[in-house]
Amino acid sequence: MQFKTALAQINPVLGEVKKNREIHLKFIEDAIKEKAELIVFPELSITGYYLRDLAMEVALPSFSNFFEPIFRKSKEIDIVLGFVEKGRDSNIYNSAMYISDGSPKMVYRKIYLPTHGMFEEQRFMARGDRVEAFDTKFGKVALLICRDLFHPSLVLLTFAAGADIVIVPSNMPIRGLDGEKSAIERTVENAVAIYTNFFGNFVIYVNRVGFDDGLGFFGGSFIGTPTGNKLGYAGTFEECLTSSIIDTEEIFKKRQLFPLAREEDLNIVANNFKRIMEEKNG
Repeated sequence: MQFKTALAQINPVLGEVKKNREIHLKFIEDAIKEKAELIVFPELSITGYYLRDLAMEVALPSFSNFFEPIFRKSKEIDIVLGFVEKGRDSNIYNSAMYISDGSPKMVYRKIYLPTHGMFEEQRFMARGDRVEAFDTKFGKVALLICRDLFHPSLVLLTFAAGADIVIVPSNMPIRGLDGEKSAIERTVENAVAIYTNFFGNFVIYVNRVGFDDGLGFFGGSFIGTPTGNKLGYAGTFEECLTSSIIDTEEIFKKRQLFPLAREEDLNIVANNFKRIMEEKNG
Protein backbone atom coordinates (compact mmCIF):
# COMPACT_ATOMS: atom_id res chain seq x y z
CA MET A 1 0.00 0.00 0.00
CA GLN A 2 1.21 3.49 -0.85
CA PHE A 3 -0.08 6.78 0.51
CA LYS A 4 1.08 10.39 0.53
CA THR A 5 1.95 12.01 3.87
CA ALA A 6 2.33 15.75 4.39
CA LEU A 7 4.62 17.13 7.13
CA ALA A 8 3.29 20.51 8.31
CA GLN A 9 6.37 22.21 9.75
CA ILE A 10 4.63 25.31 11.13
CA ASN A 11 5.31 28.22 13.48
CA PRO A 12 2.32 28.47 15.86
CA VAL A 13 1.48 31.74 17.61
CA LEU A 14 1.86 31.34 21.36
CA GLY A 15 -1.53 31.17 23.05
CA GLU A 16 -3.51 32.26 19.97
CA VAL A 17 -5.63 29.17 19.37
CA LYS A 18 -7.97 30.73 16.78
CA LYS A 19 -5.07 32.03 14.70
CA ASN A 20 -3.40 28.64 14.94
CA ARG A 21 -6.60 26.89 13.86
CA GLU A 22 -6.58 29.04 10.72
CA ILE A 23 -2.96 28.08 10.08
CA HIS A 24 -3.97 24.43 10.41
CA LEU A 25 -6.88 24.80 8.01
CA LYS A 26 -4.67 26.50 5.40
CA PHE A 27 -2.03 23.76 5.58
CA ILE A 28 -4.71 21.07 5.53
CA GLU A 29 -6.25 22.61 2.41
CA ASP A 30 -2.83 22.76 0.73
CA ALA A 31 -2.17 19.11 1.63
CA ILE A 32 -5.54 18.07 0.17
CA LYS A 33 -4.65 19.90 -3.05
CA GLU A 34 -1.42 17.87 -3.15
CA LYS A 35 -3.56 14.73 -2.76
CA ALA A 36 -2.02 13.84 0.59
CA GLU A 37 -3.99 11.33 2.69
CA LEU A 38 -2.37 12.14 6.05
CA ILE A 39 -1.07 15.43 7.46
CA VAL A 40 0.97 15.68 10.68
CA PHE A 41 1.47 18.87 12.69
CA PRO A 42 4.02 19.46 15.50
CA GLU A 43 3.56 19.11 19.25
CA LEU A 44 1.15 21.69 20.77
CA SER A 45 0.51 23.02 17.28
CA ILE A 46 -2.81 24.57 18.32
CA THR A 47 -1.35 26.51 21.25
CA GLY A 48 2.40 27.05 20.93
CA TYR A 49 4.86 25.54 23.39
CA TYR A 50 6.17 27.84 26.12
CA LEU A 51 2.78 28.36 27.77
CA ARG A 52 3.49 28.07 31.50
CA ASP A 53 0.46 29.51 33.38
CA LEU A 54 -1.26 30.14 30.06
CA ALA A 55 -1.68 26.37 29.60
CA MET A 56 -4.79 26.40 31.77
CA GLU A 57 -6.36 29.17 29.66
CA VAL A 58 -5.93 27.42 26.31
CA ALA A 59 -6.84 23.87 27.44
CA LEU A 60 -9.60 22.22 25.43
CA PRO A 61 -11.39 18.87 25.66
CA SER A 62 -10.76 16.66 22.65
CA PHE A 63 -14.48 16.79 21.76
CA SER A 64 -14.64 20.62 21.86
CA ASN A 65 -16.65 22.40 19.17
CA PHE A 66 -13.51 24.49 18.62
CA PHE A 67 -12.13 21.59 16.54
CA GLU A 68 -15.27 21.22 14.41
CA PRO A 69 -13.80 22.86 11.23
CA ILE A 70 -10.81 20.52 11.48
CA PHE A 71 -13.04 17.52 12.18
CA ARG A 72 -14.94 18.28 8.95
CA LYS A 73 -11.70 18.41 6.95
CA SER A 74 -10.72 15.00 8.34
CA LYS A 75 -13.37 13.47 6.07
CA GLU A 76 -10.94 14.28 3.25
CA ILE A 77 -7.58 13.69 4.96
CA ASP A 78 -6.40 12.13 8.24
CA ILE A 79 -4.95 14.73 10.61
CA VAL A 80 -2.58 14.63 13.59
CA LEU A 81 -2.28 17.79 15.69
CA GLY A 82 -1.06 18.83 19.14
CA PHE A 83 -3.03 20.67 21.83
CA VAL A 84 -3.38 21.20 25.56
CA GLU A 85 -6.08 18.76 26.57
CA LYS A 86 -8.56 19.51 29.31
CA GLY A 87 -9.09 16.04 30.74
CA ARG A 88 -12.27 14.69 32.26
CA ASP A 89 -10.21 14.19 35.44
CA SER A 90 -9.71 17.99 35.74
CA ASN A 91 -6.03 17.70 34.79
CA ILE A 92 -4.48 19.22 31.68
CA TYR A 93 -2.21 17.27 29.35
CA ASN A 94 0.22 17.81 26.50
CA SER A 95 -1.69 15.71 23.99
CA ALA A 96 -1.69 14.66 20.34
CA MET A 97 -4.93 13.82 18.55
CA TYR A 98 -5.39 11.57 15.51
CA ILE A 99 -8.50 12.68 13.61
CA SER A 100 -10.14 10.69 10.83
CA ASP A 101 -13.55 10.52 9.13
CA GLY A 102 -14.91 13.48 11.06
CA SER A 103 -13.95 12.67 14.65
CA PRO A 104 -11.01 11.93 16.99
CA LYS A 105 -9.73 8.39 16.61
CA MET A 106 -7.05 8.52 19.33
CA VAL A 107 -5.78 11.02 21.90
CA TYR A 108 -2.30 10.34 23.27
CA ARG A 109 -0.98 12.10 26.38
CA LYS A 110 2.74 12.82 26.58
CA ILE A 111 4.37 10.66 29.25
CA TYR A 112 7.82 12.13 29.80
CA LEU A 113 7.40 15.84 30.47
CA PRO A 114 10.85 17.47 30.79
CA THR A 115 11.16 19.83 33.75
CA HIS A 116 14.79 20.95 33.93
CA GLY A 117 16.87 23.75 32.47
CA MET A 118 14.71 25.57 29.88
CA PHE A 119 11.86 23.08 30.27
CA GLU A 120 8.92 23.49 32.69
CA GLU A 121 6.27 21.12 31.37
CA GLN A 122 5.49 19.03 34.43
CA ARG A 123 5.05 22.17 36.54
CA PHE A 124 1.89 22.90 34.58
CA MET A 125 0.68 19.64 33.00
CA ALA A 126 -0.01 16.09 34.13
CA ARG A 127 1.70 13.11 32.51
CA GLY A 128 0.05 10.38 30.51
CA ASP A 129 0.52 6.69 31.24
CA ARG A 130 -0.65 4.73 28.20
CA VAL A 131 1.02 3.65 24.93
CA GLU A 132 -1.04 1.79 22.37
CA ALA A 133 -1.34 1.09 18.67
CA PHE A 134 -4.65 1.64 16.90
CA ASP A 135 -6.02 0.71 13.50
CA THR A 136 -6.08 3.26 10.68
CA LYS A 137 -6.59 2.98 6.93
CA PHE A 138 -2.76 2.95 6.65
CA GLY A 139 -2.08 0.18 9.18
CA LYS A 140 -1.49 0.19 12.93
CA VAL A 141 -0.33 3.57 14.23
CA ALA A 142 1.09 4.66 17.59
CA LEU A 143 1.69 8.20 18.85
CA LEU A 144 4.55 9.52 20.95
CA ILE A 145 5.38 13.17 21.68
CA CYS A 146 8.85 14.76 21.49
CA ARG A 147 10.81 13.71 24.62
CA ASP A 148 9.03 10.34 24.61
CA LEU A 149 11.13 9.44 21.56
CA PHE A 150 14.29 9.52 23.69
CA HIS A 151 12.94 6.80 26.00
CA PRO A 152 13.56 3.44 24.27
CA SER A 153 11.14 1.79 26.70
CA LEU A 154 8.23 3.69 25.13
CA VAL A 155 9.35 2.94 21.59
CA LEU A 156 9.60 -0.73 22.61
CA LEU A 157 5.97 -0.54 23.76
CA THR A 158 4.89 0.74 20.32
CA PHE A 159 6.73 -2.23 18.79
CA ALA A 160 5.12 -4.64 21.25
CA ALA A 161 1.70 -3.20 20.41
CA GLY A 162 2.31 -3.92 16.72
CA ALA A 163 2.68 -0.39 15.37
CA ASP A 164 3.62 -0.12 11.70
CA ILE A 165 3.93 3.66 11.90
CA VAL A 166 4.98 5.75 14.90
CA ILE A 167 4.02 9.42 14.63
CA VAL A 168 6.06 11.84 16.75
CA PRO A 169 4.91 15.48 16.90
CA SER A 170 7.70 17.52 18.47
CA ASN A 171 8.77 20.90 19.83
CA MET A 172 12.50 20.31 19.99
CA PRO A 173 14.45 23.53 20.69
CA ILE A 174 17.74 24.09 18.91
CA ARG A 175 20.86 23.56 21.00
CA GLY A 176 24.38 22.31 20.51
CA LEU A 177 25.26 23.92 17.16
CA ASP A 178 27.69 21.69 15.30
CA GLY A 179 28.46 22.52 11.68
CA GLU A 180 25.55 22.11 9.26
CA LYS A 181 23.26 20.50 11.85
CA SER A 182 22.75 21.01 15.55
CA ALA A 183 23.70 18.24 17.95
CA ILE A 184 20.06 17.72 18.92
CA GLU A 185 18.97 17.29 15.29
CA ARG A 186 21.67 14.66 14.82
CA THR A 187 20.51 12.93 18.00
CA VAL A 188 16.93 12.75 16.71
CA GLU A 189 18.01 11.41 13.33
CA ASN A 190 20.29 8.79 14.91
CA ALA A 191 17.56 7.64 17.30
CA VAL A 192 15.01 7.27 14.51
CA ALA A 193 17.49 5.37 12.32
CA ILE A 194 18.14 2.88 15.12
CA TYR A 195 14.46 2.38 15.94
CA THR A 196 13.30 1.94 12.35
CA ASN A 197 16.16 -0.42 11.54
CA PHE A 198 15.45 -2.77 14.43
CA PHE A 199 11.66 -2.49 14.62
CA GLY A 200 11.04 -2.45 10.87
CA ASN A 201 8.58 0.43 10.93
CA PHE A 202 8.13 4.03 9.80
CA VAL A 203 8.65 6.98 12.13
CA ILE A 204 7.04 10.28 11.13
CA TYR A 205 8.80 13.05 13.03
CA VAL A 206 7.41 16.59 12.73
CA ASN A 207 9.12 19.42 14.61
CA ARG A 208 8.07 23.08 14.65
CA VAL A 209 9.99 26.20 13.70
CA GLY A 210 10.02 29.75 15.06
CA PHE A 211 10.33 31.19 18.58
CA ASP A 212 8.32 31.15 21.81
CA ASP A 213 9.52 33.73 24.36
CA GLY A 214 13.11 33.48 23.09
CA LEU A 215 13.09 29.68 22.75
CA GLY A 216 14.00 28.71 19.17
CA PHE A 217 12.92 25.60 17.27
CA PHE A 218 14.79 24.19 14.30
CA GLY A 219 12.27 22.09 12.37
CA GLY A 220 14.15 19.29 10.63
CA SER A 221 11.00 17.20 10.10
CA PHE A 222 11.34 13.93 8.19
CA ILE A 223 10.11 10.35 7.78
CA GLY A 224 12.37 7.46 8.75
CA THR A 225 11.83 4.25 6.77
CA PRO A 226 12.36 0.55 7.63
CA THR A 227 15.01 0.30 4.92
CA GLY A 228 17.14 3.07 6.36
CA ASN A 229 16.11 5.91 4.07
CA LYS A 230 14.92 9.35 5.08
CA LEU A 231 11.92 10.75 3.24
CA GLY A 232 10.61 14.27 3.00
CA TYR A 233 13.30 16.13 4.92
CA ALA A 234 11.77 19.58 5.50
CA GLY A 235 14.99 21.48 6.18
CA THR A 236 15.51 23.88 9.06
CA PHE A 237 14.03 27.15 10.37
CA GLU A 238 11.38 27.64 7.65
CA GLU A 239 7.66 26.93 7.67
CA CYS A 240 6.81 24.48 4.92
CA LEU A 241 4.58 21.63 3.80
CA THR A 242 6.60 18.64 2.65
CA SER A 243 4.95 15.60 1.07
CA SER A 244 6.30 12.09 0.52
CA ILE A 245 4.98 8.69 -0.50
CA ILE A 246 5.07 6.00 2.19
CA ASP A 247 5.11 2.44 0.83
CA THR A 248 4.03 0.01 3.57
CA GLU A 249 5.44 -2.90 1.56
CA GLU A 250 8.81 -1.82 2.99
CA ILE A 251 7.59 -2.94 6.41
CA PHE A 252 6.81 -6.44 5.15
CA LYS A 253 10.13 -6.78 3.35
CA LYS A 254 12.19 -5.57 6.30
CA ARG A 255 10.40 -7.79 8.81
CA GLN A 256 10.94 -10.83 6.64
CA LEU A 257 14.63 -10.12 6.13
CA PHE A 258 15.16 -9.13 9.78
CA PRO A 259 12.43 -11.05 11.67
CA LEU A 260 12.79 -9.54 15.14
CA ALA A 261 9.01 -9.17 15.53
CA ARG A 262 8.59 -12.89 14.86
CA GLU A 263 11.33 -13.78 17.35
CA GLU A 264 10.19 -11.46 20.13
CA ASP A 265 8.92 -13.12 23.32
CA LEU A 266 7.02 -10.50 25.30
CA ASN A 267 6.56 -12.91 28.21
CA ILE A 268 10.32 -12.84 28.80
CA VAL A 269 10.30 -9.03 28.67
CA ALA A 270 7.30 -8.76 31.02
CA ASN A 271 8.68 -11.30 33.50
CA ASN A 272 12.04 -9.57 33.66
CA PHE A 273 10.46 -6.15 34.13
CA LYS A 274 8.36 -7.56 36.95
CA ARG A 275 11.42 -9.08 38.62
CA ILE A 276 13.46 -5.87 38.24
CA MET A 277 10.65 -3.78 39.72
CA GLU A 278 10.30 -6.15 42.66
CA GLU A 279 14.05 -6.01 43.29
CA LYS A 280 14.13 -2.19 43.08
CA ASN A 281 11.15 -1.84 45.39
CA GLY A 282 12.75 -4.16 47.93
